Amino acid sequence: MDVLALVEGDRPFPKFSASLEQGIPHSDPAAYGGDPADAFDVIVPSLPGFGFPGPLTGFPDVNFWKVSDLWHTLMTETLGYEKYAAGGCDIGGIVSSQLGHKYADELYGIHIGSGLPLDFFTGPRAWDFARNRPLTDDQPADVRARIVEQDRRWAPHLAVHMLDGATLAHGLSDSPAGLLAWLLERWNAWSDNGGDLASVFSKDDLLTHATIFWVNNSIATSMRYYANANRYPWTPAHDRTPVVQAPVGLTFVTYENPPGVHTADERVRAFENGPQAAWFNHVNVNAHDRGGHFIPWENPEAWVSDLRRTFRGRRP
Repeated sequence: MDVLALVEGDRPFPKFSASLEQGIPHSDPAAYGGDPADAFDVIVPSLPGFGFPGPLTGFPDVNFWKVSDLWHTLMTETLGYEKYAAGGCDIGGIVSSQLGHKYADELYGIHIGSGLPLDFFTGPRAWDFARNRPLTDDQPADVRARIVEQDRRWAPHLAVHMLDGATLAHGLSDSPAGLLAWLLERWNAWSDNGGDLASVFSKDDLLTHATIFWVNNSIATSMRYYANANRYPWTPAHDRTPVVQAPVGLTFVTYENPPGVHTADERVRAFENGPQAAWFNHVNVNAHDRGGHFIPWENPEAWVSDLRRTFRGRRP
């Protein structure tokens, strides 16, 4: 059986099925109505500084591309796999992209959500989610409204984590109510919940994740990833194109559609015809009407199906 390293981000541990008690469908697809040939050994490392590893004291420059080197060492030297696949969303997605860039020959491929370019956090205004995109009077009303909506959703998170994360971290580490409020705001704003957070995440799930951050006092180092991605900017390991040469599958959701894009089909076409596509050796691109930023958690069936399709036929 081949191995799949599932690398998640922005929460202490991942959830790939409706219930962890049901098991992870990647390791036993037949139990979930899938093809046994799609089975993987599943390795789920916890990002340093998130959740169970606790706060980092000896890794002050931790960021996504440094973690990718750790993961490759874990998979090849520590666990002894000659070749593996990787997948994840958010920080886990960009860690996986770096693996597919730097270690392409040793990967079957990667499967990611969002498809951020590896230089996303580079530059003097990396905290500006809008990337200086102007609001103009001649923009269609829906485009203008979407720009404002997405700025409200993402700008506070990126700006404070990159520019003043240490100050915020002291408050969140001192107050469990403050920590829970900060996390709930992200889970509420970033998930496709239609105004009802409980329709997507149970209270047990939310409180479990928040408690893991709290008891391990890891919120500060989890936030440090953003600033450190800018302080220690990504540099390419080679000059070949596409930048991520390993086969890449992507799962998008319409909840995160860019301005002017409305349907799942439009989302796929926008990616394939846009500048992000040139970064990836993309072999499987899908978009779904249900799910938000936490795609494997919110719509596990779509994520599992897309991931299986990415790697089908790419292993001996």
